[in-house]
Amino acid sequence: MKSRNGTDFEQLPSDLMLKINQLCDQFEVELRQGDLPSITDWLDHVAVEYREVILKELIPLEVEHRIQTGDLPQVNDYLQVFPMLDQEWLSETIATAQAELKSAATQGNSPASTANTVESYTERIVQSGVLGPEEMTEILGTVERPQSADELAELLTQSGRMTRYQSQMLLEPEGRPLLIGDYLILEPIGSGGMGTVYKAVHRRMKRIVALKVIRADLDQDPERLKRFEREVQTAARLSHPHIVTAYDAGEARGIHYLICEYIDGESLTQLVRDSGPLDFADAMHCLQQIAEGLEYAHAQGVIHRDIKPANILVDDQGDLKILDMGLARLQETSEDILSSGGQTELTSSQIFMGTIDYMAPEQARNTKLADHRSDIYSLGCTFYFLLTGKPVYAGETTVERILAHKEQPIPQLSTVNNQVPEAFNSIFETMLAKDPNQRYANVSELLQDLKNFNATYVAEQTSTLPVKDAGETTHSTEDWASQTTEVQPADSEYTVLAGSDTQRQSPSAGKHRGLIWGGTAILAAVLIVALSRNPEKELSEDSAAGSPEPVPGQSGLVDGKKTQQEYSAKIELPVQESVSIGGGDQPVMLKLSLIPPGEFVMGTEDNVPAAFDALAHSVKLTRPFYIGTTEVTNQLFQSFVNETGYQTDAERAGGYGMIGGSWNRSEDYYWKNLGDLSVQATAPAVNISWNDAVAFCEWLSKKTGDVYRLPTEAEWEYACRAGTQTPWFFGNSPDEMGQYAWFQNNSEGRVYPAKQKLPNAFGLYDVYGNEWEWCQDFYAANYYPSSPSENPTGPAEGSERVRRGGGFQQPASQLTSYVRGHGTPESPSRGAFRVVREIRVD
Repeated sequence: MKSRNGTDFEQLPSDLMLKINQLCDQFEVELRQGDLPSITDWLDHVAVEYREVILKELIPLEVEHRIQTGDLPQVNDYLQVFPMLDQEWLSETIATAQAELKSAATQGNSPASTANTVESYTERIVQSGVLGPEEMTEILGTVERPQSADELAELLTQSGRMTRYQSQMLLEPEGRPLLIGDYLILEPIGSGGMGTVYKAVHRRMKRIVALKVIRADLDQDPERLKRFEREVQTAARLSHPHIVTAYDAGEARGIHYLICEYIDGESLTQLVRDSGPLDFADAMHCLQQIAEGLEYAHAQGVIHRDIKPANILVDDQGDLKILDMGLARLQETSEDILSSGGQTELTSSQIFMGTIDYMAPEQARNTKLADHRSDIYSLGCTFYFLLTGKPVYAGETTVERILAHKEQPIPQLSTVNNQVPEAFNSIFETMLAKDPNQRYANVSELLQDLKNFNATYVAEQTSTLPVKDAGETTHSTEDWASQTTEVQPADSEYTVLAGSDTQRQSPSAGKHRGLIWGGTAILAAVLIVALSRNPEKELSEDSAAGSPEPVPGQSGLVDGKKTQQEYSAKIELPVQESVSIGGGDQPVMLKLSLIPPGEFVMGTEDNVPAAFDALAHSVKLTRPFYIGTTEVTNQLFQSFVNETGYQTDAERAGGYGMIGGSWNRSEDYYWKNLGDLSVQATAPAVNISWNDAVAFCEWLSKKTGDVYRLPTEAEWEYACRAGTQTPWFFGNSPDEMGQYAWFQNNSEGRVYPAKQKLPNAFGLYDVYGNEWEWCQDFYAANYYPSSPSENPTGPAEGSERVRRGGGFQQPASQLTSYVRGHGTPESPSRGAFRVVREIRVD
C-alpha cells in the first residue's frame, strides 16, 4: 500500500496502516463539518516513533481544506509547531495541493461536473436503503426544492432524517455501503485490529446495535477469515452482565460482519478524562465488576488480552461492560499449538500508547505467552488509572514503557493516592507481579481477596443516601440560609445521619446502579454490620459530657487520613457519603467527606504579604461535620435551578466570560454562559455570588431535611489542612502544586472539571486553585486577634464575605491553606463554593 504523500507509511504493518487510515478518515470528517481540528490534539495518544508518519498524512488534508476555504497556508505555519518536518516536503505539499485544486476547479466548469445533482443524490439515497421513495417524495413536497445535492444533504441531516456520516458517504461517488444485510449503518464508533465498528439499526426490529465489519483487505485471506469466525464463535458463547452480548453474525455481498449489543455510554478512559480520577470506593466498584466479567470469560476458556479503560464501557445504568472480545483467543492445548505450527499472532497495536501501558511484561515479550494472568495484570493497571488518571509507568517511547513494566518497582498504591488503605497494597502488588507465577492464579482468588478486604475495611465504603421527602423530617426552623446580614452558627442543633429514620441502600437489595454514585459497600454483610450499630447513642453521650473526647494525635501535625478513619469507626459513620439530589433515572450525586473534630493552629506565623491578615492562633472545633469532596458542580447547580427557577446575581447584573483568551464582564455571562469557555457538567459552577451559594444551601436543606450551609472559615481551613501545619497540605514547598491544583502555571486562565488533580488526606479535591470558594463568615482584616478559640464563626457584622482557596489565576505562593480573600455578597467575581452538612445531636 503506497502513501500518496511519499512517507514511510507503506513500510508499516498492515494493522498500523489501517489505524492511520481510520484516524485520517475521522480527521477528514471534522474538516468537512467546517471545523479546523488541531493536529496536535490528534497526536496525544500516538507513540513518538510514529508521529512524523501520521503528521505527513494529516497535514496534506489540512492544507487542502485551508486552500479550499481561502486560507493559504505557509511553510512556517507548520515548522513552528513541528520543527522536525522537512521544509522542502512542506513546500512541495502546499504547491501540489494548490495545483490539484486549480485543476479541479477548471474541470468543474465542464458538463461532467453536474453529475452530482439533486436527482442523482436522491436516487442514491433510495438505493442505499436510508430512505424509501415515498419518504423522499414526501420530504421534497414539503420544503422549497434544494438547489444542489449538498443543500439536500444538509436539509436531511438537520431534520434528523439522515446522520452526518450517511450524508457524507452518499455524496461521494464511491462511498462505503450503508446497508449490510438487514442492518443500516448510522455512523462509525470505533475500530480494532480486525475491522471497523459502526452504530447501526436493524431495519425491521428498529433495534440499535454495534456492527463490526471485517477489514476489506483481509476478507480474502483464509487465515484471517478463520480467525474472524473464531471470534464470532467466542463472542456467541459469552453471556454475562459485564460482557458485551453478541446477537448475530453473517455475510452479505462478500462483507463479513458481527452484530453486538450497543452500549449507550462512555469508556472509563473518557469518564476519567471528563470527571477526573475516581474515589477509591468507586474504583473498587469498577474493579469488582470487571473482575466478575473476566472470571466468567476465563471459565469459558477465553482470554481477553487487551483489558484497558478504553475497552470498558459504562452504560446509562452505571454498569460496566467489557468490550472488544475480538482480541480474545480460545485457550489451546499444547498439542493444538504443535499441530498448527503456533498460535495466531496478536494484532500489532504499538501505535497507540494506551495498549502498551496496560500490557503484562510476558505479553509484551511474546504474545503467545499471554494467559489469564496477563488479564489480571492489565486489570491492575486499569485500576491504577482509575485512581490517578495516569498509567502506572511513564516513558516517551514504546520501548521505554515496555522496559518500565519489566524492570521498575511496583508503586505503593497508598502513597500514590492517600484514599487507599495500606492493607490494599498487597492486593495491588499481587495483581502487578512481574512474574506471572507470583500473581493471582485466577480471578476467583482476586475476588476472594477483595471480599475479605471489604469486610475488614467497612469504614472505607461509601453509603448512598436517597433523598428524603421534605415532609418526612424537619430541620431548624431558623431560616438562616436566606439571611445575608446575620451570622450563621456552625453548631446550631446537630442531627445524626444514619439514624433510624434514614434509609440506606444495601447492595443486597438489588443490582449496583450508577458508577459515580454506585460505590456502595460491595458486600451486603458489611452494611448489615454497620447498620446494626447506633451512632446516635454515642454522639448523644459525647454531647452530654460536653465536647467530644479528644482523638489521639489530633493536636498538631497528624495523619489526617488515619485520624479520619479512626473517628469514622468510633462514631460508626462512613468516611464518605453520596447523596442523591436530582430526580430522574440518573440522579445527580453530592459527595461528602467526614471531618472529625480537633484542634489546630489557624493562620500562619510567616511574615509574607499574603499572610498580613492571617495571624496564627489556636482553634478548636468540637463538632464533626461533612463537607463536599468537590466544589458544587454545574450539574448540581442545574438541579437547583431546574426545581426552583432561581436566577443568579450574575444573570440579573452581569457576570464574567472568556473572549479571545481574556475574561470580561457582560450582562450575557453567568454560570451557564462563560463566553468562549465551554460549561462542563462536572466543572465547578462559577459566576456564583455568596447570595447564590446560600440560596443553594437553603434549597438543599429543605429538600433533604438535613442542615446544609457554607463552611465557616475555620472549618474550611481545618478541612484543607487535613492534619498538617505546613503552608500547603503537601509540604513546605509549592513545587508539587501542579499535582493538586489548577493555578496560574497550568490553567491557561480557565476552570476545569473537578477531581482531575490529587485530593488531600481528607479526600477533598481542588481545595487549592480552580476557583475561589465562599465561606459563611463576614470578613474583617483584624478579626483573628480577637477570634474565639472554640468554633469561631467570624465577625458579627460586615459588608463583605470571606473567600478561600485561591483560583486559576493565582500563583502557587497565594494558594496556601491560610490565604484569605473577600468580596461583597452579591458579587459573582471569583465565585464558587462547597457545602457543609451538619451532624446534629437530637
